[in-house]
Amino acid sequence: MTHHSIRISARPPRERGVVLVISLIILVALSLAGLALVRSTDTGNVISGNMAFRAAAVQAVDTGVEDAFNTVVGATGYALSPETAVANRYFPQIADTTGPDGVPDGLPDVTWSSVTGTTVGEGNVVRWVAERMCNGATTSTELIVANCSTSPGKPNSSQKPGLQPTNTNYAVAYRVTVRVEGPRNTVAMAQAVVAR
Repeated sequence: MTHHSIRISARPPRERGVVLVISLIILVALSLAGLALVRSTDTGNVISGNMAFRAAAVQAVDTGVEDAFNTVVGATGYALSPETAVANRYFPQIADTTGPDGVPDGLPDVTWSSVTGTTVGEGNVVRWVAERMCNGATTSTELIVANCSTSPGKPNSSQKPGLQPTNTNYAVAYRVTVRVEGPRNTVAMAQAVVAR
């Protein structure tokens, strides 16, 4: 009978720890990927929220245009005494429209925080300013036509074939600039032209 002896070593074979190092590297890579995913999701949510605030501010512009229209050309509006300025609200002539570089920018030079505002919706503050689109004196029809942006009013005689209607009625244009300030420093601006 042959005896085979099995040798049992008291020491296990020496492990080098390569699997442990590779596992740690993979774990760190997965953690970084997870953090990047969470961060991109948060950024997407912030962008979506900001776009929603912007859309709400743009919708609130309509409120400002409607209010300005009624206040300027309504039955008791500023257009009835167009030469009288109303502080931080109505200018009988085009307000100085120079930008920071001295070039006209098409916006009235006003301190918007001093313009009366109305809160609309979820914290949107609507402010507006109206300017009569005139440069210089407007004491007569000739001066209004020469110095203001006008459009012909309704003809004051019937129009027959081959004849031009006589028209001495002119509608003067008013430029309304609306600024809406909303949550998260959202700002929307728009301009509209109304006539009377």
